[in-house]
Amino acid sequence: MQHTQTNSGSLRTKEQQVVLTTGRATILFNESHASSPVLPATTINKPVSTKSPQSTVAPTTKAPATKAPTAKGSGGTGASKSPNSIPVAAPAPDQIITSMKVMATGYTAGYESTGKTSKHPEYGITYSGVKVRRDKNTVSTIAADPKVIPLGSILYIPGYGYGIVADTGSAIKGRKIDLYFATTKQVYKEWGKKSVVVQLIKRGNGTCTEVMLKKLTQAIETYNAVPQSLLEESI
Repeated sequence: MQHTQTNSGSLRTKEQQVVLTTGRATILFNESHASSPVLPATTINKPVSTKSPQSTVAPTTKAPATKAPTAKGSGGTGASKSPNSIPVAAPAPDQIITSMKVMATGYTAGYESTGKTSKHPEYGITYSGVKVRRDKNTVSTIAADPKVIPLGSILYIPGYGYGIVADTGSAIKGRKIDLYFATTKQVYKEWGKKSVVVQLIKRGNGTCTEVMLKKLTQAIETYNAVPQSLLEESI
């Protein structure tokens, strides 16, 4: 197939000739074929926008998220840790029968304090027959000279809590008391040996039983102190 050469000069339109003489070839030639009106000369070099103006929205600034402070807790979770217990309240002034200054030491149920090992049948058993116990949030068993402070007496010892006289000791004579702790490490770390003023809030009748300990424990757990009604009844 042969290509036929066309004389482009003879086919040029009048508009195209004008274009060639005016130098406005690109713009006017395209406009002619698009059948669009010729733009004024003053607007030829200006960009023509065919899009409607868009509203400008100011960028919003996102406030940084504020992380609520977390209290240190156990287990490294960062969760707030609530106290395991509420410190027991000291006795009211009208509950105190007498105050006395005593020398207070600490002891355990182990061989270093009692000469008994864990295999002994009476290991951890006090002179009164109840099992030794340490609970700073309710009541603990302590030893005293029964001639000075009878068995079953209830004392408040600042820094230790409530104690009920349930035990005796060969070295505990006169104004001396021995406070029970679960381990020797606790004895040295939490107490040692010190002179302290204790408050007697109930004078015992020479006995101390598990029933008395249970009632006293439940009362302190309920009221966070020893209620007067319990002190007035025979426990």
